[in-house]
Amino acid sequence: MGRRRARLIWFAMIVAAVLAAAFFWSMQPTSRPEAPILMICVDGLEMSVLRPMLERGELSNLAALIDRGVFGYLTTFAPAKSPVVWTTVATGKEARKHGITDFIDETSKGPFTSNARRVKALWNIADDSGLTCNVIGYWNTWPAEEIDGRVVSQFSSSTQRQYQNMVKGSLFRDLDGATWPPECIDEIWPLVAASTSAERLLENVSIPVFGDLRGCTFSAEVEDLVKSSFWSFEADAGYHAAACWIFEQNQADLNIVYYGGPDVIAHRFWRYRQPEFYSYEIPEKEIATFRRSIEEYYSLMDRMIGDLVELFPEKTRILVLSDHGMHPDFADGTAGGTKTNLSAHHLDGPAGVLVAAGFGIRTDGIGIRTDKGLDAFLDSPEPAELGSVFDITPTVLYLLDIPVGRDMNLGKVQKNILSPAQIQNRAIEFVDSHDEGFRPPTPSLSSEDADREFRDRMRKLGYLR
Repeated sequence: MGRRRARLIWFAMIVAAVLAAAFFWSMQPTSRPEAPILMICVDGLEMSVLRPMLERGELSNLAALIDRGVFGYLTTFAPAKSPVVWTTVATGKEARKHGITDFIDETSKGPFTSNARRVKALWNIADDSGLTCNVIGYWNTWPAEEIDGRVVSQFSSSTQRQYQNMVKGSLFRDLDGATWPPECIDEIWPLVAASTSAERLLENVSIPVFGDLRGCTFSAEVEDLVKSSFWSFEADAGYHAAACWIFEQNQADLNIVYYGGPDVIAHRFWRYRQPEFYSYEIPEKEIATFRRSIEEYYSLMDRMIGDLVELFPEKTRILVLSDHGMHPDFADGTAGGTKTNLSAHHLDGPAGVLVAAGFGIRTDGIGIRTDKGLDAFLDSPEPAELGSVFDITPTVLYLLDIPVGRDMNLGKVQKNILSPAQIQNRAIEFVDSHDEGFRPPTPSLSSEDADREFRDRMRKLGYLR
């Protein structure tokens, strides 16, 4: 009887091991992806700014991607709050499922952090499937999650919100969990510190975007607009330095980087770009100084895109996308609006943009009735709609040869950006969900270290005493 029971136990263990192995290998890609993916996530890119600049030949790197791929609108939802939308982009799910419902977690009364997310993000799913990932500066990624690759997290401190009237996050040197692996912070910090020094920011960001404002006198209101933009500019410069180093040293199957500057500068300086839309008086001196500030930051962003694209092989699948667009803020609902410190908004969910190029991506100018490439796009009366923010995760999973979760029910693989050969060569596969076994969510965390470091940085920049 004892021997029989022992044989049954051994048999059950063998069956369990075989089933476990079968499940594990079912989650693995049958091979490495045909080409890596580079997702360049840019907050608030607006088509009405991009298209005229492309027509004038001012965005050469973005134009080169469009010329060999597709370009169009990416629809979003309202209210279009960045942490909510970007978490949807990274999970394929709506807020009630992923749990990031606003800027502030009402449970902790602080900014949402990664441990509050209820479902797996792209990098978790890819990691589970045996692929490598790099995630740089993405929303709600602190504390950095453990994956096969590198994570450089974004964190928004309470002090940052207090002093800057904004909640875009940044990288803090002494914050536990700032990067994964932990030693990554020591590898990138010399580059981050150099790129975000006051001198480099003046040379590489402030003067190109605003002109040389040294010696200029403006109202306290305008000075606040300029200063309150710099935290995001510093974040973009720092994350860009980190991304360039990481992507050069350790390219992964999936590479993601986020920039927030275009959203920040549009919120603050749209009144100078289109002063005719506002009923209140705007001084001519301010208009002359800041009329092209938004366009100049887009040009800076285009140069950053070029830096990244140069680091990757030609076959790389490149996605440049925004979470929403932007338009003038008519705060009281009338033509012209009421004057506030912000003059553009996106809460009503204006469409963002999507650019896609590389291996398996269409090159025939989808939605364009004439030839191919950039000229065809510029000749078309209206760009095509290329999908929604819910479609990004399903489409990226498909390109990585990972099954799509059926619980990503509001999105789908966007076949209209893919080449016919790509669609014919591989069917879309599904699983019920990728979230089984994911750690339970917990209330968002806070950090006195991040608040203290923020104050120190702002003092060094001359913004605080």
